[in-house]
Parts: sequence; C-alpha cells; structure tokens
Amino acid sequence: MSSEIENDLAIQNILVDFRNSNKKMRDSNLKLGRRIGWYAIVRAFKPQIVLETGVHHGVGSLVLTAALKKNVSEGFPGEYIGTDISTSAGVLLTEPYSSFGKILYGDSIESLKNFHTEKIDLFINDSDHSGEYEYLEYLTIIDKLSPRGIILGDNAHATDSLRKFSEENDRRFVFFKEEP
Repeated sequence: MSSEIENDLAIQNILVDFRNSNKKMRDSNLKLGRRIGWYAIVRAFKPQIVLETGVHHGVGSLVLTAALKKNVSEGFPGEYIGTDISTSAGVLLTEPYSSFGKILYGDSIESLKNFHTEKIDLFINDSDHSGEYEYLEYLTIIDKLSPRGIILGDNAHATDSLRKFSEENDRRFVFFKEEP
C-alpha cells in the first residue's frame, strides 16, 4: 500500500508545485514520511471519520483524503476533518481531495469539544506537542471515539501522554518509532 501513495503522481505534483512556489519557506521541502503509514492505516481500516489535529500546510490532509478517495472508489465512504489554530493552514487540501474533507479553524480542544457529528474512527494528534495539551485532546475525544476507534499520537516518542491515557482507559497501546 505504501507504493500506492508514493507513486501517486497527482499527490507528487501538488507537493512539487508547493515546493517550487515556496522555496524560501523554512519547511517547503515537504515529504510524505510518517504519513505513508497514516495512508496505509486508512486504506486497511476503512474509517468513516478521520480527525487530525494540527494540519499545518496540509500534507497529512492531502494523504488522508487521497486514501479516503481510494476507499470511496471501492465502496467504503469516509470523511476527513482537520483542525488548526492558523487560518492559513491546509493550503495543500485542494480539489479533488477537499471534497473528502474540511478544516476547522481555531483551538483544537475547542474544535474537538464542538465536534458532534459521527463517531471518530481514526484520531491523529499532531497539534501542540506539549504532553499536557496532547493529553487534553485525548480526554476531549474519548466519548467521541467509535467502538473501533484508533488514536495515532504523533508525539509518543517524546511524551507518555498516549500511553498514560491508554492505560487509564483500558485501551491497548502500541508504539512504533519512525526512522527514515
């Protein structure tokens, strides 16, 4: 499945265009990196609702909606919701991918508190990387997770928030470290 996203020319072209237009930007050399794993999880798990906090430029948004788009073509509908405090976040989430998701702007905790649609099947924490904020996000979504809900913590290598939360809520915790 990783070759599916790595060989997706439409995605590669969006990233190349962004790099070429933003060469002076500190982090304009965007790579798929850990998001290849996110893509594989969405393709295998077929979630109906994917929620990511901390969109930034939107590489994750793009990759996750590409996976949802592929799932829809196979009869498994799903939707992406991203959150970010910056109203300039998510510039990479363009058509046709934006038709599979949206971005909520404002504080992630507040956005999560106001999230009242369907249950979350896949939650990806990638916003404020302090252990306290991360833990608050988990507490905010616990009742919003579907029975099969998965949490991917982008900061588990640096804090014990997800492990602690998992233990307290009788959830299985699995850690793998991405090392490119």
